[in-house]
Amino acid sequence: MHPLLAYTRLHRAPITYDVSFSPSARTVLDRATHSAIPAHTLAQPATDPPTPSSSKLILRSDKFPWPVIVAGSGPRFTIGPPKSGRGASANAITILDVLHAVHTTLWTPITPEEWEALGSAQKKVAKRFEARCERMNMDRRSGVRRIDWRGEKTRLVGVEVDKSGGGSGVGKLVFSKA
Repeated sequence: MHPLLAYTRLHRAPITYDVSFSPSARTVLDRATHSAIPAHTLAQPATDPPTPSSSKLILRSDKFPWPVIVAGSGPRFTIGPPKSGRGASANAITILDVLHAVHTTLWTPITPEEWEALGSAQKKVAKRFEARCERMNMDRRSGVRRIDWRGEKTRLVGVEVDKSGGGSGVGKLVFSKA
């Protein structure tokens, strides 16, 4: 993983991003300084070596049942010769691709089947839904979304490389309280 996202038990990643909001200069921050992560940094490859944008990166969490499938945003066309150091990474999955994929996955409305699968946890998720609508001044008709599984832990603080994935582009999302 890129050092900005890399998380281990011994080393916390320097990023902090509240997935309640779309990735932006106000939501993707440096954990220590609380300043915005520059756009050119977010445009860097999310993995080392870079994962081609034609491939997929799969991220999981113990706290919700859906994988986050990260696909690259496709070729980035520029006029003129490629800037130094960007040749191979210009068509790679970027940090911003990862953040958008996490946000999009968690803001997906849950299906009736997913709701039924909750069983006794429906009350807890319904309370989280109500709290989110109140906190964000949202219309309740928008429905329960996957982010309501997260409760207060909506701050992405890194990605842990899944050693059991055998280097096959699998990572574990790490969250903390917002």
